[in-house]
Amino acid sequence: MKRQIMPSLNWKNSSINTFLPLKFPLLTLSEMRAALHTHICVLMKRLLKFFKRLLVILVVLWLLVFAAGCVVLRLPQFGQKPKGDHLEQLKLSKQHNGENFENAGGVAMTMTAGKFVRIIKAYMNQPDDKVPETLEVLNPNMADIRNASDTMVAITWYGHSAFFVEMDGKKILLDPMLGEHASPFSWSIKRFTKDLAIPIDSLPEIDAIILSHDHYDHLDYPTILKLKDRVGHFYVPLGIGSHLEHWGVEPEKITELDWWQNAMVDGIELICTPSQHFSGRGLNDRAATLWSSWVIKGKTKKLFFSGDSGYFPGFKEIGEKHGPFDLVLIECGQYNVNWQEIHMLPEESAQAAIDLRAKTAMPIHWAMFELSIHSWTEPVERVSVKAKELGLPITTPKIGERFSLDKPLPNTTWWRN
Repeated sequence: MKRQIMPSLNWKNSSINTFLPLKFPLLTLSEMRAALHTHICVLMKRLLKFFKRLLVILVVLWLLVFAAGCVVLRLPQFGQKPKGDHLEQLKLSKQHNGENFENAGGVAMTMTAGKFVRIIKAYMNQPDDKVPETLEVLNPNMADIRNASDTMVAITWYGHSAFFVEMDGKKILLDPMLGEHASPFSWSIKRFTKDLAIPIDSLPEIDAIILSHDHYDHLDYPTILKLKDRVGHFYVPLGIGSHLEHWGVEPEKITELDWWQNAMVDGIELICTPSQHFSGRGLNDRAATLWSSWVIKGKTKKLFFSGDSGYFPGFKEIGEKHGPFDLVLIECGQYNVNWQEIHMLPEESAQAAIDLRAKTAMPIHWAMFELSIHSWTEPVERVSVKAKELGLPITTPKIGERFSLDKPLPNTTWWRN
């Protein structure tokens, strides 16, 4: 095989020679400065043009977000902030500081940089069992409810803080959150189950609805729309009537009360009592309406309904003024040490029941919504341990289990099954 020989390169005739050697023009120092200044000016003009365009884009985006927010906040489920003469009446309350309502002693949930970091860390290490795999809901016999004695006191728990109460022949709903999501948006904070102990269409005529505050897991717009024409009267803390009127409830069917004020429902006394919490349904109505707990005094039995609250001296004062209570429905769930001011820890819930002079306590505000970062059964387990330590009797009915205060109260650990 012949060896291949590469042709030689004629450097003299090659086009490469046209590039060699390279020649650079020589510039004086002043010319270099002038050229550099020109380049910098061109770069600055380009950057300025870029940032002007970016600013325009950001302003347009902000305006679009603002406009969308304004449209969203006008959706009916956000309710109506008190205004006009109604607002001026609210300002007469000792709980109102001229701008909004506040807790006794000015207690509020504060947000520091350290607390914010702790909350982020807590949410990054959530337990896996925040939501039950299945949840059984019982359905009481409606014939038993229709035929119940006027002297009977019976209670049916919907889960969370919603109750159907039969007392002295009257039918009362407490914080009837019977909707599918505790949020203004259907994709957020859904119920653990759509099953209801007593479906809205099956409820008898309701004599009274009692509301503790206006948060979505307690005051539900779709529920109110379905119930408003079947309810005799609404009893609410100051300002919440604004929401109800906005949703079509007649003003004459609404009674607003300040802390320690009372109202009568055919022989049943309702007393609006303090709690330590806050209110609000939108971006600009924080603490615009009052929050409360409630004392319900029948002919033979007394109930206490805590609503939402942090642990505070008010429980002892309520117990001294209106206790002892046959049953205390005490908040126990959706807590965390980072917002302990407005939601009690389970151990504090047990102590609050002691302060209230409870004959029996029932932990509520758990078992239906995921609003915190604890497991769904942690609240009832922890409060049970503390109650035993304090010698406090507790009752733990199943969701939908109708029970009478004249009979032994249910006390099973149904959630473990």
